[in-house]
Amino acid sequence: MPSISIRNVPEATRDALAAKAALAGQSLQEYLLAQLVEMAERVELTEILAEMKDIASIWDSSVTNEQILDAIHDGRREADEKWDRL
Repeated sequence: MPSISIRNVPEATRDALAAKAALAGQSLQEYLLAQLVEMAERVELTEILAEMKDIASIWDSSVTNEQILDAIHDGRREADEKWDRL
């Protein structure tokens, strides 16, 4: 597994991270690794917006408000019918 080194970390920053690691019951290395993994897995807003733009470009732009409202009402009606069967 590759390693990452970070130089010139201010002492106060290192101390604050070590304190957070201790509160989490982890070594500083364990804590930082978990934080890096979480950061890498997090989807950024710009990625979400780009994906939404791609999806929107595929859709027919001539959908009317009435069609949208009909679809919402149909969905609600289907949900109500499912609950009624329970």
